Amino acid sequence: MTRSRTRPQAPPRTRAALADYLPEQRIHPHARATTTYELLRSLTRDLHAAGTLSNPHTFTRALHTRLAHTPHGFHGIALLTARTRTVSTPAAAFARITPELTWRGADNRPIRDVFVLTAPYKLKDTGSIQAYSILARHTAHPGFRHLLAGARTADELYALFSLIR
Repeated sequence: MTRSRTRPQAPPRTRAALADYLPEQRIHPHARATTTYELLRSLTRDLHAAGTLSNPHTFTRALHTRLAHTPHGFHGIALLTARTRTVSTPAAAFARITPELTWRGADNRPIRDVFVLTAPYKLKDTGSIQAYSILARHTAHPGFRHLLAGARTADELYALFSLIR
């Protein structure tokens, strides 16, 4: 009788979903802002209230500075990040803006959906980065953009973000 040696199987790795970093209370399907700075300040306040940022003013200023130097967004979706030492944990916030807020992406299309993505300066868990990069790849696909545009409520958006793994 021969014995076969089997190695212990490691548990399967599950990928983090975008929804793990973006809870429903930070999803704003009807954001009311008259300027991009006001929108960024509002989303940053949400992140600060969740304990993600120690200094919301510094983070908002960093986001605004990045926008001032280079346009962000393609296909009507902006993914905004800024590296500052004020970030303590990975997190995200989302807003759908009204057409009254004039914001053009790098492709000159109007921005309608905005994601603010944070990660600490010294990242220990890379799950957030994987989730964010998968989100970036999804935004390139017309099917995802159609689903995103069709989601009208925070519940519907959260369900969609739960699928991004």
